[in-house]
Amino acid sequence: MIKLLLLIIPILLVSNSCLKCHPKKMDQCKQSNHFTLKNSINITRQTWGIKDSNTTLQTLPQSKNSITKPADLVDDFLRRKCLKCHLNSKTINKTNNLCLSCHNNHKNKLDSYKAKPTQDKCLKCHNNEFIGTDYKGLFPHDFDKAYRSPITKDGYYPNRPYGIDFHHLSSDIHYQKGMSCIDCHKNSKMGKWEDKVNCTSCHSNLSKQNHKNYHNNLSCSSCHSSWNISSYELNVLRDDTPNYKQWKRLQVQEDRYLEKFLKKALKSKKTIEPKMPDYLTNKLKNGIWYSGYKFRRWENFFLVNDEFGKIKIAKPMFQYRISYKDKNGTMILDDQNKIDNNKIEAFLPKVPHTITKKAKSCQMCHNNKIMLDKNLINKNILKGKVLKGTPLSLQQLNKLQSKKYKQERAKNLY
Repeated sequence: MIKLLLLIIPILLVSNSCLKCHPKKMDQCKQSNHFTLKNSINITRQTWGIKDSNTTLQTLPQSKNSITKPADLVDDFLRRKCLKCHLNSKTINKTNNLCLSCHNNHKNKLDSYKAKPTQDKCLKCHNNEFIGTDYKGLFPHDFDKAYRSPITKDGYYPNRPYGIDFHHLSSDIHYQKGMSCIDCHKNSKMGKWEDKVNCTSCHSNLSKQNHKNYHNNLSCSSCHSSWNISSYELNVLRDDTPNYKQWKRLQVQEDRYLEKFLKKALKSKKTIEPKMPDYLTNKLKNGIWYSGYKFRRWENFFLVNDEFGKIKIAKPMFQYRISYKDKNGTMILDDQNKIDNNKIEAFLPKVPHTITKKAKSCQMCHNNKIMLDKNLINKNILKGKVLKGTPLSLQQLNKLQSKKYKQERAKNLY
């Protein structure tokens, strides 16, 4: 009892001391997307077939027992595969204090408050697929054992930050200059974490010579990002049977629990029941979620219009092939990739955090086969809808191959 009190009292003191000076911050925090996770939750639920979803982390339903379609599985997928990071998560916050989820150092010590969250604190959650570690030049490997980083001189695999194997590519120029996440992602009001400066907030004297008026609708990152993460066709399987041998080469799936579970299950002489935690309740539930991408690339990209009419690079974030095997070994869902005869596929306009001073070459857009070649095989995986934006119109696509481009290109060459 004494040990328990010694553990609880400092947490209560920290919580009370925060609120004494910052009484409104807790209410603001509870309105933020970091607390509700409403964006990622609702986009995923809608992509899996739930229309007009308006759910937060705090109202996310328990998973259904009867599974007949992807929409019946999506909440279980979110709870046990996606939502590892939230402000009450034990993996990022061992104190149960919302303030200290971000405003202390990486080690979750009670006596190390930070007015501005450190970059390491941000990347503890923002480290995979969305925006985050690309800022440091880190691109995640494919999952198969063949893609693991080469062993070091001492015979071991190198350390894996955040449990992920990374390729080391060029980092963002702002990172190279010593800037941190919070330098651009301002937090004047905690209820609006998404508020941020844009490029012209600092770069006000952009050269008109290098930014022709016919490029006015292009976002800066469309030309000035050196690479972007594109991961295609996320295959997800919930398997309620103890079928582990087939995953021997795929133990590293950017999921620490699954990696430890598979390592133990593959070595054990006894059959271990397939169980995985619900990251909102921290209780184990039946079934294991496995995942793997068709392929991951950084060299190809295509463009879309965002909701404000700016042309941005599109990120293939929600391409799913969904399977479910029940405890009897029956495939209830077998590689399902369509709902109402439409592919489970969606793209979002994104701003890669891989900015470089030198822009892309003209050909990377104007001769971009992934957008312009109608017979290209990759067209088969680019048929989804654009969320928070629209595809390039036929007129815009024609401009990419216009005489004006060829004339401007000729001026540069001769």
